Amino acid sequence: MTDIQAPLTIAILNLLQGQLESLILSYTPANSLIEEQYLLSRLGLKLHSDVQQSADLARFQQHFVLYHLLYRIQQHWLAQHHGYLAIGLAKLQLLPLNEALPPESDSGRQGYYLNWQNFYAMTEQLLDQHLDAFWQQLQRPVAPQKIMAHTEALALLGLPAAFTPQQLKKAYRSKALQLHPDRGGEQQQFILLQQAYQQLQLPG
Repeated sequence: MTDIQAPLTIAILNLLQGQLESLILSYTPANSLIEEQYLLSRLGLKLHSDVQQSADLARFQQHFVLYHLLYRIQQHWLAQHHGYLAIGLAKLQLLPLNEALPPESDSGRQGYYLNWQNFYAMTEQLLDQHLDAFWQQLQRPVAPQKIMAHTEALALLGLPAAFTPQQLKKAYRSKALQLHPDRGGEQQQFILLQQAYQQLQLPG
């Protein structure tokens, strides 16, 4: 950890850490995968900003604080021989110590989230670049089962008949986060969403 001031007071961070520990330990069935969205919704984490910021940047900041606390818990529980908190992309799991991953396997992300400088270094422009890279990776071409009706594609994305490229991108990102299999969505629905997005990208 660094000397850079956290966006929340030490007392609030400690309180949130205690709440998170309780949420993880009381999650049933025990040792099952816990989704990031579940923790954020139960924690009710709110961050105040003096400057106008996008919803994406606000979500990143909530995500950062959550993962900062999770890595603090991971270190604390390891030191107490309580167990190993395996922290993945949008999911985590409490494992027995004998199933702990090698320390180097997680050191990069752990170092990132424990350094508040990275919280403050994220700008709207930099976040857009990260998100674009993420979505390009996610948008693997899918082989269409059949040609989807234009109206069906619009309905899947919740778009009006006359939409802008920005509206299309925003609608896709929002739906993809809901339907992605890593977040508990159904694989087939996610494939249909990708197909609809690709189809609506084509010139009319």
